[in-house]
Amino acid sequence: MKTSAKKKKKWVFSAMSLLVGTICALVLGAVFYGAMAYQLAGGEAAAQTGAAQTTGALALGDAQLVSEQTLQERHGGRDCTVLVRRYALEDGTQAEAITAQPAAYIERLSEEKWTAQLITGFVLAGMDAVYAVRGEEAMLCARAGDTVYALLARADEQTLYALGAAAGVE
Repeated sequence: MKTSAKKKKKWVFSAMSLLVGTICALVLGAVFYGAMAYQLAGGEAAAQTGAAQTTGALALGDAQLVSEQTLQERHGGRDCTVLVRRYALEDGTQAEAITAQPAAYIERLSEEKWTAQLITGFVLAGMDAVYAVRGEEAMLCARAGDTVYALLARADEQTLYALGAAAGVE
């Protein structure tokens, strides 16, 4: 009888350990997903502090401005004003610097099938940025209050990192 009680105790302990481990994994997964979504969409505090700031247009100071266009688009159920600046880079490729308001413009990312990467440390004009890819295209995206900034180019991670770090808001 003692052996059977020990086996039952061991089985209960194993089942409880498995249950606790599964719950911990689910909680950690939810926290990670929430942190990534919060970083991409901005937070309430960022929206409140950024709303008081005046926003400017994203610029690539070392690149040659080729064209500038202001568009009216609808994303996330809101009308968005989108400033698209196209730049010629030293290697002959082009990059787009996008400034959009309101932040509902972020919905465009999911509409256009951009996939956020789990790589951190990217900045865009001094703001923490999310790095995303779609095919051969790469993008950095950041938010300040109700303004979304995006930098798009056919570039590798290192090139886009350097462009984002050199970018500014004017």
